Amino acid sequence: MIDISEGIELFNKADFFSTHDFFEECWIESDREERFFFQGMVQVSVGCYHLISGNFRGSLNQLKKGTKKLRSYLPSNRNIDLENLVNFIEPIIQELNDFISEQNQQKFWNKIPKIKLND
Repeated sequence: MIDISEGIELFNKADFFSTHDFFEECWIESDREERFFFQGMVQVSVGCYHLISGNFRGSLNQLKKGTKKLRSYLPSNRNIDLENLVNFIEPIIQELNDFISEQNQQKFWNKIPKIKLND
């Protein structure tokens, strides 16, 4: 069995880039039954990295994909309280969704050109 304590420590230190690399290596080495678990952990890590980097669309996309995969392992896997993790991420997903929706509607509103007539 793969020891994931290093990945958990990296995640909890908010070193999401290294966390991604760690769980990606676990995913490569994992058996079929845990493949989606490790993919979910990779995607949640990438989503958190994008979130702190200001890539809100990328964050939303990865967090959605990751939590979808992790739900298959609820309430826990490998002693990780996945229910808590997913429940913590869900409001972030909603907030990102709302933020992106608001931004899309208003982003170019002030840039729309006006048609002028020649005198």
